[in-house]
Amino acid sequence: MSELNISTNSCGPIVSFHPLVKGDFNFWAHTAVTEEVLAALGQAKVVIWPQVFTKELYFYSQNIGLLLFPDYRVRFMFPGKGGQFLLFKALGLPCPKTIYVPKIAAFGPHPATAKIDLPAFPFVLKSDAEHEGRGVFLVRDDRDFNNGLSYIKCREREGSFGFLIQEYIASPYDLRVVVFGKNFYPFWRACEDDFRTNLVQGGRKIPCPDANLEEKALQITAILCEKTGTNLAAIDFLIDERRGPLLNEINFVFGRRLLGQKYEEFFFKAVKEFLADLS
Repeated sequence: MSELNISTNSCGPIVSFHPLVKGDFNFWAHTAVTEEVLAALGQAKVVIWPQVFTKELYFYSQNIGLLLFPDYRVRFMFPGKGGQFLLFKALGLPCPKTIYVPKIAAFGPHPATAKIDLPAFPFVLKSDAEHEGRGVFLVRDDRDFNNGLSYIKCREREGSFGFLIQEYIASPYDLRVVVFGKNFYPFWRACEDDFRTNLVQGGRKIPCPDANLEEKALQITAILCEKTGTNLAAIDFLIDERRGPLLNEINFVFGRRLLGQKYEEFFFKAVKEFLADLS
């Protein structure tokens, strides 16, 4: 597996928590926060992160003024699918009609609770913090809805709260735009056997079916990244025949099935461009 050595970069000193990026100081992403780690961060100017790491260290590094790649501010400011829905609404970007429910108790007879008007069947129910199509249900009738709520109740007993009720958008395909720094890579997906197109759920990559739709999605991606600083993510779009591309989710932890061996190449390029801009 290839490695990127940036230990001699003029923007340094650089602390790297990424196993394939060699900085002036190098630590495991889940290392204990010792005086050694804090001292390295105290000397550093730049920190490079992997997709999964100790978020408290990210906040610490941000608060002492270090320059960070990737930029994960909105990942933590608007966590989960519910947070992302609110982010899209706050930015005025197109997304499916959605109700975010922080707890099942929101359906209960509590004073001042907003009435929840369910959309017509079919609609989609999604747990807040799962990945690769898990915890996502197509609700076609009351039985499906009750089964979905039973799953959500189990998640709540495990300490995981929040779910979305979202309009169902019937489309033969959807689009994922993978962001590496300033570079956007679109991938179209389809699935004949499931409404979910995730490759892990049986979806497959397909050629671009509509260049105009792809261009519109790339424009929305550019706006989202410009307004949030996002520079490493897989952004998923649903395609509505009338409204065009609609933002569905931002995946800050995403797989490599679509990218194959290109992941390291694209990531290393983004890191080098980030450091070049600092110079």
